[in-house]
Amino acid sequence: MTLSGGAADTHVLADLFRSVLAHCGVRGEASDRLLDQVMNEHRKASGAGYTVRFTAHAGEIEIALSQDGRDWRTSCPVPIR
Repeated sequence: MTLSGGAADTHVLADLFRSVLAHCGVRGEASDRLLDQVMNEHRKASGAGYTVRFTAHAGEIEIALSQDGRDWRTSCPVPIR
């Protein structure tokens, strides 16, 4: 998902991030820790627009953030239901 203009606001990213992780079963401290990492990377770049990608596969979710030619990734195990 690419966010720009008013949608690039950090509150939109935080809401989107928490919603996706909750849907995957990642909540609480794990979600907060990952959100802190993403927001720190987001603040390092100067551009307003960015792309965030969530990929869930084989019990893991990968989060990728692209902004100002910079790419950042992290991953986390998700509960298998």
